[in-house]
Amino acid sequence: MESTGFTLRGVCFSSPGSSDPATVLAAYHSHHEFAWLHIQAEDVAATRTYLEQEFGFHPLEVEDALSANERPTLRLDDDDLFLVAPAVILGKSVERYVEIAFFVNASGLVTVATDHVPFLEHLLDRCAARPEPNGDSVRLMHSLLDEIVDGYFPAVDMFGDIIDALEDDIYLGRKVAITEALALKRRLLEMRRHLTPLRDILNGMLRRDVPFIDANDQMYYQDVYDHTLRIVEDIDMERDILSSVLDAQVSVTSNSLNEVMRTLTVVSTVLMTAAFVSGIYGMNFQRMPELHWAWGYPFALLLMVLFGGLEIWYFRRRGWI
Repeated sequence: MESTGFTLRGVCFSSPGSSDPATVLAAYHSHHEFAWLHIQAEDVAATRTYLEQEFGFHPLEVEDALSANERPTLRLDDDDLFLVAPAVILGKSVERYVEIAFFVNASGLVTVATDHVPFLEHLLDRCAARPEPNGDSVRLMHSLLDEIVDGYFPAVDMFGDIIDALEDDIYLGRKVAITEALALKRRLLEMRRHLTPLRDILNGMLRRDVPFIDANDQMYYQDVYDHTLRIVEDIDMERDILSSVLDAQVSVTSNSLNEVMRTLTVVSTVLMTAAFVSGIYGMNFQRMPELHWAWGYPFALLLMVLFGGLEIWYFRRRGWI
């Protein structure tokens, strides 16, 4: 259902095949049938008014739900739960993050996003096609959180492939663009900034007493928490590898500069010796015997080559070149 400022979709699990928004909304308010409503906000002000008036959600929670840069957060009351989790959506050259808000109680779930989230649309279609009569908000929230966390694995793998390519370039002696490596490091930091609060939230859900999450359900959330830990560890490892890549690039550049300077020093030394010989022969004293010697110039050239060769031999013997 499209309304002014937002799009409303939903599934009523107790009535197989029922995905009509009006029917789902009525089922949600009846508290006798489990329903999932998803709201995609286009107009923040209109969506805020709708959430406060239609569902009676707290204004602060609504504000957090409609904030594009809200830090992942968790609030628990006696019979409901509010959660904000960031989902990553991969693009061709950059990824974007969409905050998904969960309003959870024993009889229903309302999710809110300010942007299009493809996997939410896919899950809505799948639930509408194959509803589970025994579904509940705790298991559904787990499925959504699991999809959110698993969405980070392809991004981490993509970063790993890029870092491997950078390592190969350095190993093969090709120049690596520092700006590209720094941009990648910033993207890793951005991903970690979104994911670590979600890790803390899941840890808090496991440690705190959530009324409608029993011991069996906690096992599912423990699995999601373990996935989050693994992704954060992978991000930290890739950051360390990327730092090593940057250090290696600086070392390679420094070594290349040292090689150039060493070569130029050897060339300058050889030319300086040749200039010394030619300078002596060019002083043109009156009693200089080479002035009237036919082999004077060839002899001077031979001295230049001989001294230059001796210098190169000496440098090689000392390991300087």
